[in-house]
Formats: sequence, C-alpha cells, structure tokens
Amino acid sequence: MTRIKIAVLGAGSIGTAMAHVLASNGHDVAIWDFFPEVVEDIRLHRENRRFLPSVRLHGGVRATCYAGECVTDAALVVVGVPSLFVSSTLAPVVPALLKSAVLLNLAKGFAPRTRQLPSILMERLSPGHSCVHLAGPAIANELARGLPAAVVLAAKDDPIARRVANWLAGPAFSVTTTTDVAGAALGGVLKNVYAILLGCLETLSGGSRNVEAAALNASIHEMAAIARAHGGRASTLYGLAGLGDLVATGFSRDSHNRKFGQSLAAGKTAAEIATEMCTLPEGARAATAACALARDGQVRAPLAKLVRRWIMGASPSLDDLIRVLQTARRTK
Repeated sequence: MTRIKIAVLGAGSIGTAMAHVLASNGHDVAIWDFFPEVVEDIRLHRENRRFLPSVRLHGGVRATCYAGECVTDAALVVVGVPSLFVSSTLAPVVPALLKSAVLLNLAKGFAPRTRQLPSILMERLSPGHSCVHLAGPAIANELARGLPAAVVLAAKDDPIARRVANWLAGPAFSVTTTTDVAGAALGGVLKNVYAILLGCLETLSGGSRNVEAAALNASIHEMAAIARAHGGRASTLYGLAGLGDLVATGFSRDSHNRKFGQSLAAGKTAAEIATEMCTLPEGARAATAACALARDGQVRAPLAKLVRRWIMGASPSLDDLIRVLQTARRTK
C-alpha cells in the first residue's frame, strides 16, 4: 500500500475514528478540530474523551489547531464535520490544498436551510478537486475498535473512488465503489430520518421485532422511491448505502438518531433532546427536506411525514404508525 499524507477536518466521533483507521493503515494522518481542548486531549493522552472515549488512538495521528497546516501537502482531505459546518470548514482551506488533492466527504445531511447534498456543496466550494462520498454503515466506535465494516465510496469518476478505496481498505475494512453519487448520498441522508422512526418504535412498541421489521421494510421502499425520483438508482438504496446504513443507524445503541427517536417517543420535545445531546441529530434537521424532496418528486412518503410531525411537536403514537404502515402496503 502506498503511504500518503491524509488530513482529517473535524475530530468528532467519525472523523476521529477514520483518522485512527487510516493511521493504522500506515498513512501519515493529521487531524484538526474547532475545539482546542479536543486537540490537546489527542496530543497529550492519545484519546478523544469528548467524542470517542475509551479508544486509544494510533500514534500516527497528529492533532493540530490550524486547519491550513492540517491540509498542507495532503493527498486526501477527509471532511468529517457535520453537514451544518461543511462550508465554513472547507472554504477557508481550499487555497491551501494541493492541486491534486482528493476530498472525501463523511457528512450525511443537507447543507443548512437547503436540500443540497454535501458532496455537491464540496464540488462547488473546491472546483478542480475530485470529490468522493462515503456511504454505508460506519458506526464510529466500531471502526475505531477494529470491528469488521463494509462501506461504499461514491464518485462520478470511478478510478478516483477506487484510488481512495485502496487507501482506506484494511484487514477489517471492506470498501466498494459506485458512480451513483445521488443514490449513495441520499441514502446516507434519508436513513437518518427513518432511524428516528425506528428509535421511536423501540419505545412505543416495547421492542416488537414484528413491527420493527414492517417499519424497516416500508422505510427502505420509501427511501428508494425518493432517491429514484432525484436521479439515484433504487438498487443503490437496497444495498449498503441505504438498507445497510439504515439497519446500523436504526438499531445501534450508539446512534444519535435512534436515541433522539427513543426520547421523542418518551415524551420529550425536540428542543429538550437537543439540549441534552448538545446537538440536533442529522435526521431531525433533514426530515423537512426529505418531505420536500418527496413532494417535488411526486413520491408518497407517509413515514417521513409522520417523523416530521413528531419532531414538530405531535405526540408519537403506535396507532398512527400502524395506520401509516397499513396504508403503505395497500398503495404499493
């Protein structure tokens, strides 16, 4: 494997996990974060106790407070911040990028107040640079602990995606590629909305696997229909980039979107949960946009509408969900 310099912008859970994985693959990895205390924690203790506690980070991960320094001479720049901060993080460092630098997006949400995917935003912010989108199930602490995982890299230019796949792949990390950027990116965004639904269902149904299976099935059909209406391939959504990601995010105990749904169904408001979690999960921000995409694509999306109503303040109800599932089955 060719050793390269890699920059990771954002030392949240997924950014830190990816930095650890890439350093374990033998690459020279620099990581930047907005919070100086996170950078110092990594420097002094080889741990990110704020975002990824109890994981001893590889010695090849070098932390810095200076984003421009982080990306200097990097062949691969991993953008690991939430979708809300992609623009403000990437735009200032574009002049410092190598002309040949490839960008890898980890964010799975829409740009603020828009329905623009981060992969499209990054292309606009960094003309001339190839952009690759990571899709599929990637629970951060599982990656960091070396547990087996399989993801998909999406790019218009498949040879570029394959090059990045070679840099990422390791003994426990399987990477495939696709040119269906729209389908892969939308799968990653939409699954967050439906993961909230599955989290609500855990609380509402008392853990009924029968109802969860029905909701999972209906959710992936709805996701595929929305993605297909906006240029994606349904087959992409039925693979790792859609179904695989939804299963991981919808059922993992570490999923912020699932936890948000559980708390919502327990009677807490979206604002109260956001305060407790210190953030609003991507799915809560994406629900309104998902409904708008469905409307624009003339797609029925009763489950997404139900999640949006619950986020907006309606009381989550198992009866309401069952009615929606029954309606969805009759209208297929």
